[in-house]
Amino acid sequence: MKKLFTLLVGVLLGGSAFGQTNWTSVITNGDMEGDVPAYSALDQNTADAWSSFWVHEWKKDDMTARYDGTAEIVADPADASNHVAKIYVRTRAEGEEAGNLTPDYTGAAGTYASWDCQFMIYATAPIPAGKEIRLQMKIKGEKAGSMEVQAHSLPGTYIDQSLWSNISYDTEWKEYKSDVIQVSSTQGDGGFQSVTFNVSTSAEGNTIYFDDIKLQIRDPKESGGDASWINFMRKGVYSDDPIGETNYGSEEEPNMVKISNFMIQIRDPESGGNILKKAEIVETGDPNHPYAVKVPTLNHYSETVQIPDLDADGNEQPDGEGGILMKDSTTYYWADGSVIGTSAPARYSSQFFVSTLHKMKSNERYKFVFWVKAEKPANLGTQAHTMPTKYAAYDTFGGTSAFPVSTEWTKFELGEPQGQKIPGGANGCQTIAFDCYDLQEENNYYFVFEEFSFSEENVTIEDRTLGTPEDIQLPVNTDDNDKATPIDATPMLKAFEVENFDFLKNPKPTDGIKLYTMIQPDDPEDDPTPSFAAILGWNDGGFINGNGLSIDDDMGINIRFDEESVDGNNVDMVVWNNPDSGIDFSDGKTVQTKLAVSQSGWYYIYNITLGTEETLAGITPVKAVKAENGYIYNLSGQRVDASYKGLVIKNGKKLIQK
Repeated sequence: MKKLFTLLVGVLLGGSAFGQTNWTSVITNGDMEGDVPAYSALDQNTADAWSSFWVHEWKKDDMTARYDGTAEIVADPADASNHVAKIYVRTRAEGEEAGNLTPDYTGAAGTYASWDCQFMIYATAPIPAGKEIRLQMKIKGEKAGSMEVQAHSLPGTYIDQSLWSNISYDTEWKEYKSDVIQVSSTQGDGGFQSVTFNVSTSAEGNTIYFDDIKLQIRDPKESGGDASWINFMRKGVYSDDPIGETNYGSEEEPNMVKISNFMIQIRDPESGGNILKKAEIVETGDPNHPYAVKVPTLNHYSETVQIPDLDADGNEQPDGEGGILMKDSTTYYWADGSVIGTSAPARYSSQFFVSTLHKMKSNERYKFVFWVKAEKPANLGTQAHTMPTKYAAYDTFGGTSAFPVSTEWTKFELGEPQGQKIPGGANGCQTIAFDCYDLQEENNYYFVFEEFSFSEENVTIEDRTLGTPEDIQLPVNTDDNDKATPIDATPMLKAFEVENFDFLKNPKPTDGIKLYTMIQPDDPEDDPTPSFAAILGWNDGGFINGNGLSIDDDMGINIRFDEESVDGNNVDMVVWNNPDSGIDFSDGKTVQTKLAVSQSGWYYIYNITLGTEETLAGITPVKAVKAENGYIYNLSGQRVDASYKGLVIKNGKKLIQK
């Protein structure tokens, strides 16, 4: 039998990434089944008298006064034995009729602000800066929708809108699990005590239900300065990882655009509108920075004409001299003649977007290092976007004029080198947007990126996965631990942009490919998500149990790549079930597991189904490759030797061995 693998101590990713599970609950009665403390208006400054669940809402039967107090707990309309929190969200029309619409943040009356109605989770104690926090709950509405998330010191006392990204819900119960974030000082050094949801995000109104709420905190793992970093600018200027797609149109007319690392928003002379497209890579003629990402901007002009000055009903008005009253009307145009509108283009009219696979988390460590120059000196501003053109906040990475750009290369370093962490407003974002229309005229900017890195402990499996996870089926051997199934590894090699497996067989401490498999968290009840943590040798492999998780002994299923059977882009995968393991594959049973092949911190993932030949044949054919390497295979794709009796494949031909 091949030698056993060595289980590397330490956890890299996922739910157990912090190596500890000491979460503390900071709410009571999360399932809504217990007694709810009474509320009195006289107790507003006495926190002990406040309930775990709080509302600012307008009661449906009387909207002349706003109700601040304990949320209403009712029976679930679909299950009378289950109690839930119920929040009524009024319509714009109801607010207009009552004459008390909530002013927006500018103080303008007659609007329909998202905080017209709020639901609040009131913690049992303040949550100070530096703590990690996570939220889990169930939510549904009579209509589908979404809601914003804020931090309040006490219910109704706003601090910051930089907790989690907007939370969507449907007309059926949906479970929401937040990212783990670290509370930043922008949410109050002394801590906040209320997670507040702005639920009036639609003028249609709604009734929303909450249940099974868990709000937990813990101390973060201490991170030293030598933590591993994952650089999402893998290829520098040429980085072109597929990030996903964003809707550049509207809900009525969606225009889904595929996103990579560098995108620009610019005027399209053919359509006369803005378009979102990949930024161009150009030669600079500079030996220090021979290539750069080019971001152009355009000139604009305006024309002013006289038009009738209509009254509120749209009628022309006499000027008192026998004519009609006129007024100036200015229209702004890009240099190509396409219309901008009635206002001059803002500094964000031309934007450059740098996106990564990683969703940033409030207060996490990062490094952002780049060079920039322009044909004309200017100031670049920044914004945080969830995805390109999906604005989240503007005062996150320096604000409206963070980077003074000259005609010579200037280096900028953000994050760890400057003692900075991800600001709260960028939580949940994948994109930093550069506002490039400071001069409001034609210009060309040139960017060179060294890194956009995040600490490995904060980077999820999905963040660092290249390519599309591949589904394969592998038959299990019980009588021979050398039988193998050939699989086509071309997609993996393509994802890593390599031609062969040389680097895989000779991994370096900081480079090369290692084979990972899942490991069970220390406390599955508290932190149920397995993570990739067990490093398997290239030809040694490791053992997994009947749940597809790594175990540090040989009483399980051995799974490995076989270095003796590499043929071009094909590689043999050996799966052997120790007869003494007690893992039963009879009656159509299968085991699901995952393997992540790693190169320089990046993953290519195999979703693997293990079972008998008969069971797998009933699921889907085994993913086998054409056998033209001199080896002998049975009809299930397993490699066999000359002692095997029956129908076999050798060099692509069917033969009978006797």
